[in-house]
Amino acid sequence: MSSLDESRPKWLLLLPHASEPITADSIKSSYATVLAQVLLKAADLSSSFRAVTILDVVIPYPNVDDSTVFDYSGLQYLLGQLYRLVSLLCARYSIDVQYNNDVDVRISLIKQPSGENASKTQEVAFQLDPISDIQTLATCGRPWQRVCSVDHVDGEVLLQLFLKLRKPSINDTQGKLVIERFPAERSPSLEGNVTSSSNVEGDYRRHESVAVGGTFDHLHVGHKLLLSMTALVLNNSAQSHTLNQRALTIGITGDALLTNKKFSEYLQDWEHRQAAVQAFMLDFFGVEAPLKQTASKNQVDEEARPQRKVVNVLSEDLTINYVEIFDAFGPTITDENISALVLSGETRAGGKAVNDKRADKGWPALDIFEVDVLDTHDDNKETSEHETEDFTDKISSTEIRRRIATKPES
Repeated sequence: MSSLDESRPKWLLLLPHASEPITADSIKSSYATVLAQVLLKAADLSSSFRAVTILDVVIPYPNVDDSTVFDYSGLQYLLGQLYRLVSLLCARYSIDVQYNNDVDVRISLIKQPSGENASKTQEVAFQLDPISDIQTLATCGRPWQRVCSVDHVDGEVLLQLFLKLRKPSINDTQGKLVIERFPAERSPSLEGNVTSSSNVEGDYRRHESVAVGGTFDHLHVGHKLLLSMTALVLNNSAQSHTLNQRALTIGITGDALLTNKKFSEYLQDWEHRQAAVQAFMLDFFGVEAPLKQTASKNQVDEEARPQRKVVNVLSEDLTINYVEIFDAFGPTITDENISALVLSGETRAGGKAVNDKRADKGWPALDIFEVDVLDTHDDNKETSEHETEDFTDKISSTEIRRRIATKPES
């Protein structure tokens, strides 16, 4: 577990797959009620504990296989809508750093358990993949103090399977896992309609070495979606044939480039931002700590700027590199092995600039994966005009710093 997470409450919420087809309305009707209940309870704990509660939200995703081709668009839409819903609920119920009751929501996916696989409890090789399975989730030993689920037949099946397979964490201090079931206004249905939203136009190729870059100040849901999609572009372990072949490279902007940002006095330094990104990535892959971690500083240019770098070895075939960057290119023009770049829709011009630089070196162009900017407007007519306007710019690091700056004294 990352040092940032060690003293924080940690909960798990198991949600059945949403009703098909996957739309904003189906996600809202399937999950809004239970998410609101769990968020409010977790926010109360954050307030009383004086530490941000971590809420891992896990949802089965159907028809996942080990193919190198995957439904990038469908995965992005599902995760994007889920994070959007979380943001809307937090805004509606005033769950925020501004009120000292923030909740750190981290959404990940598992393979939809089939009837055959659900009955298997034998030992299996631990695999680190962007989308793992229920057994990997249950046996990873993460120190959840509370497991929440939906009070419905599908939610109960998922919960009981998790509990049957669960391996207690060596970090368990209370000795007992609290189980809580929450009623849902409209129960998710898995019967007869669990199908993938994949289609030919939405299929993309996975890669062995993937990069992403950003400031990642006060890590928010937009960052989490970007980082999640970066991990999902990575090949599964079954597709890698040599050790240490898979790599994620995460460029994190250096402090010197951020001095002109608004409310810069509330900017987190590079070490804090790197630790927050690392905590999220370890959680996404379902591990408490890397097998090996190294940190270094190297001179990278004639200006004698030391470049900070942290390397996490998560398994024999998976490494995550966190690298300080001083420009828009970072390792994408120094590491020829990187073959894919994930970026947000508002920085798409950066992808062309990177490939132009690589072309100058005679290197192959990167495959560019674009992540949509989250639409944070609630289109539901029942939502008040005040609430919608108040939420317009909430998903930005600048807005978070502004709220911290204007937060009343405790």
